[in-house]
Amino acid sequence: MILRTRLFLRRYVAIFGVVALATIVTAMLANQWHDSDRFGTLLVRLVLVVLGIAGVLSYFIVRSVVNPLLELCRATRAIGEGDYGQRVPVRTDDELGDLARSVNQISGELGNRLLQLHASDERQAAVLGGMVEGVIAVDNQEHVLFANAAAGRMFGFMPPSAEGRRLLEVVRDHTLQQAVSDVLEKRKPQTLEIEWQLDTPKILAAQVTPLPGSEDVGAVIVLHDNSELRRLETIRQEFIANVSHELKTPLSSMMAYAETLQRGALDDSEIRDSFLARIMEQGERLNNLIQDMLRLARIETAQQPFEIEPVDVGAVLGQCVHDYHTQAEAKSIELVYEPPADKTYASADEEGLRVICNNLIDNALKYTPDGGRVEVRWRRDNDTVLLEVKDNGPGIPRGDAARVFERFYRVDKARSRELGSTGLGLSIVKHLVQSFSGAVGVESQPGHGSRFWVELPTAR
Repeated sequence: MILRTRLFLRRYVAIFGVVALATIVTAMLANQWHDSDRFGTLLVRLVLVVLGIAGVLSYFIVRSVVNPLLELCRATRAIGEGDYGQRVPVRTDDELGDLARSVNQISGELGNRLLQLHASDERQAAVLGGMVEGVIAVDNQEHVLFANAAAGRMFGFMPPSAEGRRLLEVVRDHTLQQAVSDVLEKRKPQTLEIEWQLDTPKILAAQVTPLPGSEDVGAVIVLHDNSELRRLETIRQEFIANVSHELKTPLSSMMAYAETLQRGALDDSEIRDSFLARIMEQGERLNNLIQDMLRLARIETAQQPFEIEPVDVGAVLGQCVHDYHTQAEAKSIELVYEPPADKTYASADEEGLRVICNNLIDNALKYTPDGGRVEVRWRRDNDTVLLEVKDNGPGIPRGDAARVFERFYRVDKARSRELGSTGLGLSIVKHLVQSFSGAVGVESQPGHGSRFWVELPTAR
């Protein structure tokens, strides 16, 4: 409405000039101005005055229309360049004012939408960056659009440098590349397993899914590292096999002896007594195996209650050495006990420490030949208490030393069973030491004996 009024005023100025000029000329003629020179001069002056007034009025009217338009142009140009904080001053209530308010509202809404998009992108980046699963997005030409940090760790590349490159250049695995090609072509998800070798072998489960939208948007790959799960499954299978074998061996022996006695050997006192002794021996072995398995299960599942307190290491080891003197004398083994001058206290559970010492000493005595030597000593070393059990037995090959703390692992399986070993003693030692926030290890050379050591925190 106001804009139409301004246009009307411009036309009115022009009409006003013409009417005024005609009125003046008519008045002059009516008054019979006969002096043509004076009449012409006055006429020119009047025309100039009228035109000047019309020009001034036209200038202000045009400026009131053009200046807001120029401000709108500058503001829309700035908004187009990304300056969503740009605002157009609203000076009038006409159509130009309405247009300025609309531009300001659009600019504000665009700015808010941009902030929301930035916040959404940051949240998405934080979520994807914190995922343990690897995520790789590719376009329909198999170029990498995005890869998170987990995917980079799995395949050994830097995610920012992978963007824009072909998937096969980043992850040189033809199985994965073929699966992505099939998904892009058929638009159906696929699941596959990848064996990947970086620093260590890995088993990766991959889910390739087409991105929603048109057929040329690409696909996303989600990767999960199943290496630890596969390792645990292997351990579980080995454990079940070992337990079955360890339980089957004494049971088979007991059943064989009992069957022989049933078939008439009961009448022979010598055979009967020998077989009953073997049955008792195998029954004791079976009982020890079951007890060790239960103890290990309680320790691993944190169901074994421990009372962590300062424990006098000398008192516990002294009692353990005393308990094994008879076994050492039976094999003519010299059991050396070397206590330090001062009392040493470790932060541990007393009964748990006793089990650790018993297992280490028993293991050393079993594998040390007759007439050998076993040394038991301990000392304080800064903030730890170091326990050592050293023997001069056959020693352990280098490849087996790292595995002696595994359940049911034996260097010489036949000899271990002959000695009555359950194969769980050193595994119990390892888990007990870890429960006391300590460390355990072995140093050995074939033919030069072994040295088992345990580090426990010093009691404060």
